[in-house]
Amino acid sequence: MPVNGWFGVFAFNVLHEMSIPFPLHSFFSATHAANHPVCHDGRHLVHWQTCRDRIAGITQALGQRHEARWLIASSDTLHFTLLLFALLHAGKQVVIPPNTQPGTLAQLSQIAFDAIAQDELLNTKPSDARLTPLESDKAIIDLYTSGSTGVPKKVRKTLTQFQTEVATLESLWKKNLDDSHIIATVPHHHIYGLLFRIFWPLSTGRIFDAITCTYPDILSERLSLFKNTTLVSSPAHLSRLSSLLTLDTMAFKPRHIFSSGGALQSTVATELSNAFGYFPIEVFGSTETGGIAWRTQDKDAAWTLLPGMKIAHDAEGHPFLHSPHLHDDAPWKMDDAINMMEDGRFMLGGRLDRIVKIEEKRLSLSDMESQLLAHPWIESAATLALTGRRQSVGAALVLSDEGKALFATRGKKEMIAHLRAHLAQSFEPVLLPRHWRFIDILPMNERGKLSMQALAALFNRQERESDSAPLHPLILQIENGKEHAVRLSLHIPRDLAHFKGHFPELPILPGVVQVDWAVHYGRQYLNIAGHFKAVEHLRFQSIILPETILDLLLEFTPSRNTLDFSMANAQRKFSSGRIVFSEAA
Repeated sequence: MPVNGWFGVFAFNVLHEMSIPFPLHSFFSATHAANHPVCHDGRHLVHWQTCRDRIAGITQALGQRHEARWLIASSDTLHFTLLLFALLHAGKQVVIPPNTQPGTLAQLSQIAFDAIAQDELLNTKPSDARLTPLESDKAIIDLYTSGSTGVPKKVRKTLTQFQTEVATLESLWKKNLDDSHIIATVPHHHIYGLLFRIFWPLSTGRIFDAITCTYPDILSERLSLFKNTTLVSSPAHLSRLSSLLTLDTMAFKPRHIFSSGGALQSTVATELSNAFGYFPIEVFGSTETGGIAWRTQDKDAAWTLLPGMKIAHDAEGHPFLHSPHLHDDAPWKMDDAINMMEDGRFMLGGRLDRIVKIEEKRLSLSDMESQLLAHPWIESAATLALTGRRQSVGAALVLSDEGKALFATRGKKEMIAHLRAHLAQSFEPVLLPRHWRFIDILPMNERGKLSMQALAALFNRQERESDSAPLHPLILQIENGKEHAVRLSLHIPRDLAHFKGHFPELPILPGVVQVDWAVHYGRQYLNIAGHFKAVEHLRFQSIILPETILDLLLEFTPSRNTLDFSMANAQRKFSSGRIVFSEAA
């Protein structure tokens, strides 16, 4: 889509005045120093020439393919970057999913992409072939978010829009960042991570870290390695930082912190300020609009508009945004209540639609209700976001006749476990309901509409805290690769019963529970008989925290009656051992 109107003028002026040293459209086609550092891949610095040649090789391979729309689902930030630019240089449309749950990818395959950029593309032989500059307004990236109708919503962006926003960010915070390395706790496949982890550092010559600091020891390691850092994070991570690390005595602290995805609690902002000597810079925006405003909570909670932004209200009081980060001059109808102040800043109100943020992840409550209604056990469903110490989702359900019959024989716990597994095909684990109510009829008001007040009353805090906590993880996937072996992909929920009291400030999954799960799932999926006799070669290498996703690999040797188990994910090994069983009676 061509750039036009005041948006095009603003984009040109900002880019020109800021003199962004490495514009995205020509970063890999221009001539730079071969040893210009781009990122750190966890082992060593990766330089511009290496990236350029790998992108050129992949671009040539993609030129032999007819598919136009390519989905990228790589969890490695460097690999993601190489694939993204290779696709753009090959004239392909880039598609970035909201998550990689099997149900989401299956749904998107029907409407969004023709092929998936698999990791084997990265094995393509590098090439010194020339790359031509990209046409920024024709370089298309489609991001998908949770839609209010149950269908993932496409948000189309061009490289021009991203370059404009990068220039805005640099105009505000160039002096803050200076030559710091960019490290992050947030993923790169949402617009915030894409901009702050990849596009901004690439455009300004800063080194970005390919490692996502999911765990506190990884964060400490990256802070120590680079020393001069800017941390790209979110409220979900920052609110837990003080319980995972001793902030005051950290040997190396981030020079600056950015936070986005939701509002940071004032107590957390103050806590970080006391420890680091500054307040985090919070950025407010959305996938559709890009960045809108920013704040630091050193004085109050008001937000300041980014350069070029304007918010106006219509006759009914609904806010509309005019932004250079949009694709045209049309005002954007906002989904948040905006209360403007006399000094031009504003206070942020609640959502005006049914899209909510749970742990900074976007969730369409309508979408979740549609998925529940698609299950034969459910007749009616209503969901809502619950506030408290942590954000969570509550689900109120009216069961069908089939559901009622199964509820009577299987019970509430098994019913919930099955429905969570059903939803896990389309939603990330952190978004799944933590509180469930099975009722005879949804509460309606005198107008025949769902009474949100009555619905919320079903989930009062006292009742929520008394909900029975699960004893086992959520099984996301089961893989039977060979005889006598099974691989389970598990999500460790935050409300797991075993976290209570172990420990109050830092919940850790007990080692004895890990061994118990190995025995439990070994009996369930590998038909192991006999009594538990002993455990050998037991090793606990890393702690397992709430919301961890890991693989449990079980391999049974019938001749010895032993079960080997290991818990690990792409980032680390957690535990392993061998369980010995007695001879079956």
